[in-house]
Amino acid sequence: MISDELKNLIGRKGKPMVYEVNRADLLKIADAAGDRNPVYWDDEYATGTRYGGIIAPPDFFGWPVKWPPDQTFMNSNDLFMEMAIEIAKAGYYRAINAGMESEYFLPVRPGDTIILSSEIVAIEEKEGKKGGKMLISTVETTITNQNGDTVTKLRQSSIH
Repeated sequence: MISDELKNLIGRKGKPMVYEVNRADLLKIADAAGDRNPVYWDDEYATGTRYGGIIAPPDFFGWPVKWPPDQTFMNSNDLFMEMAIEIAKAGYYRAINAGMESEYFLPVRPGDTIILSSEIVAIEEKEGKKGGKMLISTVETTITNQNGDTVTKLRQSSIH
């Protein structure tokens, strides 16, 4: 049974983060992933596609890009710090990645301004296969563009 302090985290939202998308970051991500799809690299090619120009590769949201020094990648410090403190108080001191799901709705382009808004959507306690309890937390991040359109939704789970 999880504590009221942990239950009260569900629905908590972090401070939205704003990021100005630039072409250099898109190229870094495509290069790091080894993705040579010309829709990420070649202006002339990309202009002739249904996208009408260069777009971000899907890995753009799963790989660190350069955020301001006071912010961590993809997550607002306040939300994740608050969650980490409450989870540690409950006796769960470690965390491992339990997976990430992504839904893509619209392409992201150089020059876009994207806003990332994160919310804790689930915290549940389960019995481990070898005995003992484990906590699973899930955070959903909705990414919108400068027009207010949702471009991507991410769900990241951690096992504590």
